[in-house]
Amino acid sequence: MEKHFSKYFKKHTVLSKQAMVNSDVKVVIPVFLEEEHLFTTINSLKNAAKECKAVIELILVFNYAANADGVTIARQLKLTKEVEEAKVDTETDHFKITILKAFEITPKHAGVGYARKVGMDYASKAFAENNCGDRLIASLDADCLVALNYFTALLDAFKRMKLNGCTIYFEHPLKGEYHATIYEAIAEYELHLRYYIQALRFAGFPYAYHTVGSCFAITANAYVKAGGMPRKQAGEDFYFLQKVIPQGAFKAISNTTVQPSSRPSDRVPFGTGPSINKLVESGDEYLTYNLQAFIDLKAFFSIKEKLYKIDPVDIEDCLTDLSGRMRSYLLNSDFFDALKPINDNCNSLQVFNKRFYEVFNAFRVVKYLNYTHTHFIEKTPVFEAALQLLEVLQGEEPDVLDTSELLLLYRKIEKENLTF
Repeated sequence: MEKHFSKYFKKHTVLSKQAMVNSDVKVVIPVFLEEEHLFTTINSLKNAAKECKAVIELILVFNYAANADGVTIARQLKLTKEVEEAKVDTETDHFKITILKAFEITPKHAGVGYARKVGMDYASKAFAENNCGDRLIASLDADCLVALNYFTALLDAFKRMKLNGCTIYFEHPLKGEYHATIYEAIAEYELHLRYYIQALRFAGFPYAYHTVGSCFAITANAYVKAGGMPRKQAGEDFYFLQKVIPQGAFKAISNTTVQPSSRPSDRVPFGTGPSINKLVESGDEYLTYNLQAFIDLKAFFSIKEKLYKIDPVDIEDCLTDLSGRMRSYLLNSDFFDALKPINDNCNSLQVFNKRFYEVFNAFRVVKYLNYTHTHFIEKTPVFEAALQLLEVLQGEEPDVLDTSELLLLYRKIEKENLTF
């Protein structure tokens, strides 16, 4: 076992002692009260596995907290048993299922982050024991569907581009079994996600990628080097990927598709499900970050080289041409204190340009956006903000009538990797 794996597993205990499957791709899915969707997801993955010659292993992490009520425990045990019984007829030579039982977890840690970590730690250990650190771990949820070319597209991309990780193109269903108001809400929320990424790219932020827990894949090497999945009850995907993306060799894969569910949910404190719940209950429009905040950010990024080896007494003069909003954030945060060690240890502008985004990273972007919206500008209805951004990018206002039409334009931009 390579050194970085040995070091990691001295600190992190793998849950299961069962024999580990020698597979090419391991798909990790947390499972919590998913009777309605789990078997549909399993069948979707099995069908995709038929399209490639690789061995696919599905790792299902059934979990519940130590303080879970009797009904929850009974449902989880029943579903676990049903999957165990179905394994015989479901597995093939190229499609295997591993069941991990993360039961009675400390309430402080219980949740999707812990379950994802259990599965990914197990997957990494299995790959490490077979000296296959460059093989893939895909992250999915128990209510998703995948395109038939899901595995072939991932395997090809990682082999051809020698990737450490990727995000995977996704589309929420915009019609189906739920009430129309739910699909209207999911269209607004997905538009927000896509607007945010395109606005970051417009601003020049180099690490502008979606961080959706059901839509990414990494190598076992990249997983361990990033320190593994955090045990968070929500947002674990964002925190984890911010440690993977800067490793480099990270891309957005757009020639296959994951279809997350559009259902409302209250299982996590924030994210898609709670956002849909809030929109449906309130009837309000989804408010997103004002485009002006990204215009200000773009102006700041354009002068970042002036900060290389800058004397502290010259900082305020250097910021003169920036908006008052941007200057206020920079001078009233710890940004320049955080930048100083980078400046002290960079021996070239090229190195500084790269390491600059270690300081102004995705976490700081969010802090800046929250600061400027708290003190200076108001959030904007997502339809209006997304329309404004496309007008800036394309030079003219798109001819669209509603959120769904605008969302389709944003999907096209991402799927076809369009630039302006």
